[in-house]
Amino acid sequence: AYLPKEADFIMKKRKNGFYCTTATINGKRKYFYGKTPQIAVEKRNSFIAKVKDFPYLDDHVTLSEWVEAWLNGIKNTVTEHTWFSYRGVLRRHVIGVPFGYHLLEDLRPALFRVYWQEILDSGLSPRTVCYVHTLVSAALKQAVSDGVIPSNPLDYVRRPKRTPSKSKALSKSQIRVFFEHVKNEQLRRICHFALTTGMRRSEILGLRWRDVDLDRSTVSVTQTCIVLPGSSYALVDGAKTDSSIRCISIDQGTAEMLRNQHAYFLRLKMQYPKNRNCDLVFPSQILTPVCPDNVTHAAKKAFIAAGLPEFSFHSFRHTHATFLIESGINYKIVQERLGHSSVQTTLDTYTHVTQKMDEEAAEIASHII
Repeated sequence: AYLPKEADFIMKKRKNGFYCTTATINGKRKYFYGKTPQIAVEKRNSFIAKVKDFPYLDDHVTLSEWVEAWLNGIKNTVTEHTWFSYRGVLRRHVIGVPFGYHLLEDLRPALFRVYWQEILDSGLSPRTVCYVHTLVSAALKQAVSDGVIPSNPLDYVRRPKRTPSKSKALSKSQIRVFFEHVKNEQLRRICHFALTTGMRRSEILGLRWRDVDLDRSTVSVTQTCIVLPGSSYALVDGAKTDSSIRCISIDQGTAEMLRNQHAYFLRLKMQYPKNRNCDLVFPSQILTPVCPDNVTHAAKKAFIAAGLPEFSFHSFRHTHATFLIESGINYKIVQERLGHSSVQTTLDTYTHVTQKMDEEAAEIASHII
């Protein structure tokens, strides 16, 4: 470490009332200020000690640069679906945005507290901010391990409080009213399929005919269509998690709907022979993948027209699960159909349904005596 010299304590007081001392690190001169000469020297010596332990501290790496490098570094350690999800979130809220221009050496817990509150106030959900917090913290943890920064500032920042939201399910009458306001036949089939399988939007739009077995009445989830920054999309192998890769049984009505969809699909292939390699069950009218956000917006428009603005496309998944649970289907079966990582996830998501069943159980138990 740099030892203070006698000259350090013969500094002149500046016009702003502070004393200044300097140190040259890797050919660059840095300035350190303090209300007394001793404070200025202490700041300088502390920085020199940090540079010794963390040699990359003074390389002027920004948060944006580091997070992008970390993201590229983990690409082969997570699923393709997960990596695209990470990249999408980080590019929207950290990489390339003004907050990402902060240097790693300047990051402090207070900076993150203020920024988290700003994006919460802008309308971002606590769940999404928690997601950003988790990813950035993982990137900074790597920076600590690599000796780039001495500590992770997010270790001292609380995640935003998440208020658990109840999953809203449609009633049979609401489902009927909704379909009365769906004019597009392709959208009608997609929504039908979502209701009877409980599959996620990305899983439905990534489904291929090779994954459909109409003889056995099953469909397999092996590919997804995910949203990328800039309203674009991509087909990726695998699914959200390992447990999301699954085989689901379908009812005869849904199997018949898929036969009709296949006939429609074959007609499209005759019209667009250039795209004959397309194997998607629910493609666009020109045999390309359907952008997931387009389906969400179209379904939302139909919900509003039906007088049901509180619902969204994801409500079909909740409706599927709620109906099965209320019908007495074992939670393990529901978990496997939904592709949840554990039964506990299913239980936590549908606690309100369990409470209703518990009340019914209490009523039944009253007849014991």
